[in-house]
Amino acid sequence: MVFDHTFTKDTKITGYTKLRLWVEAQGSNDMDLFVALKKIDTAGKEVNFPFFSTFDDGNVALGWLRVSRRQLADDSRPEQPRYTHQTEELFTEGEIVPVEIEIWPSSTLFHTGETLRLVVQGHDVNSYEQGLFAQGHTYTRNSGRHIIHSGNGHDSHLLLPIIP
Repeated sequence: MVFDHTFTKDTKITGYTKLRLWVEAQGSNDMDLFVALKKIDTAGKEVNFPFFSTFDDGNVALGWLRVSRRQLADDSRPEQPRYTHQTEELFTEGEIVPVEIEIWPSSTLFHTGETLRLVVQGHDVNSYEQGLFAQGHTYTRNSGRHIIHSGNGHDSHLLLPIIP
């Protein structure tokens, strides 16, 4: 899934970002979610960023979460979720659960007319053929149908650290 927001004024986003989703898995008891923030220029072209000093075609920022490992730690903050990774909370049929996905900190200036693109999918957003991320996340628990819920009590949203 792709969600776009085009800025009507220059906006600087600096710090931790969090994606809150309400998700459901039909035909499965777990899922892996991968998210990326991308910058799209006024001509509609993606702006690439250095990634781990190895690649020149990276995203603004990345995040991922295995939904069964969603339990938040006591030191979790609204802008930076932290997970215990101590228990596995699998889905039951028809269950809709909230997840807080940490997105790596970054700093990006968006000029008027540029777009912030949020990508949500079931596999790595970029697959690199060499170096540090050659394999990516090769094992996921994705099967069945995945549903993102919003509205009607499902407050799915992207929390951005906007600098005035």
